[in-house]
Amino acid sequence: MLFPGKKTASLIAALLGVLCLLVQGVGAERRTIVLGGAEGLAWEEGGGSIPASVQTGPTEVEVSNTPGNVIEFDAGDRPGWLSPQQVDETVNIALGLLDRGGRLNAPTILSQDVRNTLVFMVDDDPTTAFERKTVRGGSQVNSLGVIMDFDLGARFGVERIQFFPRNAHPDFLVPEFPFQNDYLRAFEILLNDGSEETQEANRPVLTTYKLDPENEDQIVELDIPPQYVRHIRLKSQTTVGFEIAEFRVFGTGFVPRADYVSNVFDFGEELALWGNIRWEEEFVGTERFSRLSISSRSGWDDTPLVFTRKKRGQDVPWREGAVVTTSAGNQLSLDDISDVQEALAIYDALELADRNSIALTQAEYDALSSSKQGVVSDDLLAWSRWSPPYSLGSETITAENIGDDALGVPILSPGPRRYFQLKAEFSSDELESARLLGALSFTASNPPIAERIISEVVPRQVELGVPVSFTYAVLPTNMRSGVDLGFDVFEIATPVRCEEVGLIEVIHADGRVESADFSGVDLGSLPVQDDTGQFIVEAVEERLLRVRFPRIDESDLQTERAALLKIGFTCRVLRFGTTFSGTARNGTTIDLGQRVIGGNAADLGVMDDDITPIGAADPNDLAVKVPLGGGELMINVEALPRPFSPNGDGINDATFIRYDLTRLVGGAPLSVRIYDLSGTLLRTLFAGEQSGGSFAAEWDGRDAAGQVAPPGIYLYHVDLDTDTKREAKVGVVEVAY
Repeated sequence: MLFPGKKTASLIAALLGVLCLLVQGVGAERRTIVLGGAEGLAWEEGGGSIPASVQTGPTEVEVSNTPGNVIEFDAGDRPGWLSPQQVDETVNIALGLLDRGGRLNAPTILSQDVRNTLVFMVDDDPTTAFERKTVRGGSQVNSLGVIMDFDLGARFGVERIQFFPRNAHPDFLVPEFPFQNDYLRAFEILLNDGSEETQEANRPVLTTYKLDPENEDQIVELDIPPQYVRHIRLKSQTTVGFEIAEFRVFGTGFVPRADYVSNVFDFGEELALWGNIRWEEEFVGTERFSRLSISSRSGWDDTPLVFTRKKRGQDVPWREGAVVTTSAGNQLSLDDISDVQEALAIYDALELADRNSIALTQAEYDALSSSKQGVVSDDLLAWSRWSPPYSLGSETITAENIGDDALGVPILSPGPRRYFQLKAEFSSDELESARLLGALSFTASNPPIAERIISEVVPRQVELGVPVSFTYAVLPTNMRSGVDLGFDVFEIATPVRCEEVGLIEVIHADGRVESADFSGVDLGSLPVQDDTGQFIVEAVEERLLRVRFPRIDESDLQTERAALLKIGFTCRVLRFGTTFSGTARNGTTIDLGQRVIGGNAADLGVMDDDITPIGAADPNDLAVKVPLGGGELMINVEALPRPFSPNGDGINDATFIRYDLTRLVGGAPLSVRIYDLSGTLLRTLFAGEQSGGSFAAEWDGRDAAGQVAPPGIYLYHVDLDTDTKREAKVGVVEVAY
């Protein structure tokens, strides 16, 4: 089912105006979309076709790619590069605070009319001023304790603050306003850096920087050690009237936090799969003090936000007068239901398309009075959460290879989906350090293999490190005729190399059954196929099993014409919660492959403990557990073959010290060494970090100098050193000629 957007019923598909490097395949189109750099889509234009809406407060939404407006385009005079804003030391950053979402406030002044004049301090107009002094008619105002709060809208490195009355500053001379002596004669300046740890109850904790009880300067100029500042409070400590024509703040360095959010990309009703993402990145200053985080999310409709309005003291997400159709076919107005919770339950039970058709849009939300506006939140039903930040590792991405879709890392956001969005977060702990982002590209392909594929594996509780026969079931819940590609290749991510492949069975939508049994087949020389040539074991690698079978191109669970693929294989599990993720591929196209969703794919017998309906999603259905508790981290340690004869005849010329590492999530130091019986170290076969898995270190019978060891008995030592414990295994291997 396709879901219309919450802002419009339908939008132009396929990335209008987007720069794409296109590669055509049989029935599939693969795109590499490039943003930024010298030749990609301009960062300023947002990339996608649907403007980005960014939540900036409980009821505030900003249509912008740069919330806070502290991103610098063409950074360092490099076309197409982004960076956090670098402050010009001669520019008054207080002038833009309202545009950045900052605020001005005077909490001790009751008159809204007077508070409205606070803006005169940051308008760069020498003829206007915020005044607290004798007014017309001779009445006095009490200036003591007047507070003026400035929220700069973002954190900046600040090194100077300046304020003065009209006609006091040589750059702001206005003789018709001769108020240069109405300067603030006693004041206190307080600062807050805007970080979360300096807030209490969502209010900044301000610290006094300067207290001057006897100021004699018309132009107050405060030079402060460069530091991050967001909130500034100026407090009058005098009863003498005063005015401030301009309050100026000057900074230095890079802002410590800046965000860029792309427009929403629309890949059309066909839906799309995601490939790899990669980007150019550089740093200035000290590398360890700055960070760049790239994330993504994907969705079914055109806005990732939910807008609500107030109704009987509660927030509801439907527009006023919204009508729904009950299961009995009756028309029902949600606003007429007296119990708001009951109305919310009815709304939540609607199909996504029906819900979107009556959902409050951003335009409708903006038209409401502030008293009727409810909270805004992320739509976690139609959209995924932002992915964890991607890491390129040691890969170097340049302008020359940015379009190479084999580079980068896989996009983690769910697919296939229609809509896609990216976010870049810049952060720094030092004023002079920052990251720069050049070109960014990602790969997408449509149409997908199927609209949705559910998979599960059984058994889901096994013994640690023991070979187990698994059955993996794959259920395409819906394949759209004439749209989806279908699949004839499937890959399973295994924790270690499979020891055997068993029965592979395809049950087609029309009830036909085709199968091949590879039990007992030698997997040492691949590929291997059955007599028909339709079933093939293509790859059995350390962490991958790939098989081919007759194409599945029709499946519809709702009409009870669902196809099913079952794959039998044997392997070991070495860690609690191992996930057997799967990817379906079309062997005749250039599709990116479609990752499956864990769920109830089939009734797989007594070991299948699902209680949810067939087709229901559940990520636990792809996870396999082993007993918890202590136990060994290193198991199945042995030398094979033994004895061995390193005489060059091609038969048993080397032995392999094999071992399985269990329960390890990250890497840990490990070494494999060979000793003679006197305890003398003969050779180090491996020394480095390894994580969970099955490994083998080869010994060709030679010592560290390359000399062949004489016949005899030798000891191998495998030593593992983790944060919590050390383990060592010692065994015997014989050299014979």
